[in-house]
Amino acid sequence: MKFFRELARLLSGTPARAAQGDIGMYYYVKARRSGEVIRVRINPHNDLSLTDDESGYFVRKVAVGARSFERVELEVTYDKHRNPVNIEVRGGTLVDQAAYEADQAAHR
Repeated sequence: MKFFRELARLLSGTPARAAQGDIGMYYYVKARRSGEVIRVRINPHNDLSLTDDESGYFVRKVAVGARSFERVELEVTYDKHRNPVNIEVRGGTLVDQAAYEADQAAHR
């Protein structure tokens, strides 16, 4: 029975996480040259790495713009409870969700 439910889910195109809720942490970066705003999703269970001194976690992601193909590097350091402590952006700046939505609306 479980097999048929999973098969129906796959055929319908509904992701498995939709029922469970999204646990992703989203950051928005604006590329320096093109001005494109890119959304970066971090999965707190899979993407985070333990720091060398085991005092927290870190993640480094390179985001590539869909329109400009410009690369922006995001590096986030977290404490033991996975709360962000430090955010660094290379090749762009950190912006909010409203800036991302405005950029998406402007380029539809």
